[in-house]
Amino acid sequence: MGQNWKDVKAKIERDLDRIMWEEPLEVKMSRLGVFPSGSGTHEGNLSNLLYQVADTQAMSWWTVEPAMLQALDDPDLDVEACKKFWAYTTVHMAHLMGDVDPPRCPAPWMNLPTLSELCDDIVDSFPSIKTKEELASLLWSWFAYMNRWNRWFFLVFPWELGDNLKRKTKEEVAALVESGELPAEVLSGIWAQTGK
Repeated sequence: MGQNWKDVKAKIERDLDRIMWEEPLEVKMSRLGVFPSGSGTHEGNLSNLLYQVADTQAMSWWTVEPAMLQALDDPDLDVEACKKFWAYTTVHMAHLMGDVDPPRCPAPWMNLPTLSELCDDIVDSFPSIKTKEELASLLWSWFAYMNRWNRWFFLVFPWELGDNLKRKTKEEVAALVESGELPAEVLSGIWAQTGK
């Protein structure tokens, strides 16, 4: 029959306790550029750090959490539809971040094996969930967990790299139009309305 959702909830919360206050090994490895999976564009790790911020954000407060809260509150969707909805929006990302596929990927792709494991545990516990309230309780723990991962990766992302990526001024845009890099209609866009 699979696992009981209460046991899975407790397992998620134990790992949440592990990652709550001190930088988890998974984050430290990523921050230091250690990806045993070999992931990374052109042997770099900036793309990995970006995905860790973006995908944990998508699986938590930015995308899946608000969508699931609405689905759980929607009287037209029953608990079975809500289970599918969560799986459709989450499983692929969790597995991308935590799966191993030897020999091409000898270690968790984004250093997060617990995401694949706990995601599979949630799906395995679905038969034990009979109400939306039970599913909401389990997902509350999952979203707290994912929110914490997102905060860690947001914290260690090298935002200072953006210091050299400044917005173009109206004059610089005009020069880009004059050089043919941009079409002239760019100048008649938002700047024409705001004068900036």
